[in-house]
Amino acid sequence: MQIHLQDTYDWAAVGESLSGTVTLVTGGARGTGRLAALNLLRLGGRVAVVDVAAERVTEVAREFDEVFPDRSLGLVGDCTDRADMQRVAAETAARFGSLTRLVHCAGAYRAQRPTLDVDPDEWDLIVDSNLKGAFLAYQAVVPHMQRAGGGAIVALSSLAGRTSSPFLGCHYSAAKAGVLGLTRHIAKEFGPDNIRANSICPGGIVGDRMNDLLTELHREQDLVELAKQTPLGRNVHEQDVVGAILFLLSDLSRFVTGTTLDVNGGILTI
Repeated sequence: MQIHLQDTYDWAAVGESLSGTVTLVTGGARGTGRLAALNLLRLGGRVAVVDVAAERVTEVAREFDEVFPDRSLGLVGDCTDRADMQRVAAETAARFGSLTRLVHCAGAYRAQRPTLDVDPDEWDLIVDSNLKGAFLAYQAVVPHMQRAGGGAIVALSSLAGRTSSPFLGCHYSAAKAGVLGLTRHIAKEFGPDNIRANSICPGGIVGDRMNDLLTELHREQDLVELAKQTPLGRNVHEQDVVGAILFLLSDLSRFVTGTTLDVNGGILTI
C-alpha cells in the first residue's frame, strides 16, 4: 500500500487550529470552565470568561492576565438573561474579533431531594440555569459564528442526562437531558453554516463543587464507591473533561457534530 502524506495529520497545524481563535466560556470562573479557558489560552487562543459571580470573575481575570496578557477577558453575566448573553457575546467580539467558539459550562445544582418534595421554584432554578442558559448562549453566539463563516460549540451536559443523578435530583437529570436534545438540534439546523455543536456527558466530576456537595449530604463515601464501580477504576477529573472539550473544538473533530461524548470511565457499560 502506498503512503500518501496528505492522509496524515499535521500535528502542529492541529494545535494551531485553536491558536488565535476567540472562545466564550460560560461558567468559566471556576471548575471545568476555568480549566478549559486556561488551556485554550495556553494554546494561543483568546478567551472571554463569563460567570454570574462578580468576585470570581475578577479573581480569574487577574490570574489569567498575569500569564496571558491581553488575551483574556472577564465578564459578569447571567446565562438565564437574554440581554446579558447578547451583551457578553458582543463585548467578546468587539474586544477580540470573530467569535467562533463557545464552551457552555454554566449551570446550577442543588442537593438531591425526593421528586415529590421538589417545589416549582427550585425546578425553575435548575432547569433555567442549565437548559434555558444553554439556549440563550446559543442564541447569542450563533449569529457571530454565522458572520465568521463557522464555529464550534461544546456544551457540558452530564451522566445524569443519560441516566439519572444519585446526587442532584430529577430536575437536574431532566435539564441535562434537554441540553443533549437542544445541542443536536443546533447541530442539524446550523450545520449548513459550518457550525458544529456537540455535548459532553461526564460522570460525577471530582472537584471543589462536588466535594462540597457530598460533604453537605454526608455522602463523602459515595465517590469512593463510584470509583470502584467504574471500569477504569477511578472517578472523572476536570482534566479528563477538558481534553474532550479541546478535541471537539479543534480540527481533529472537523466532521463531528450532533454527538454526545461520554467521559465517564465506562460506567455506562455496567
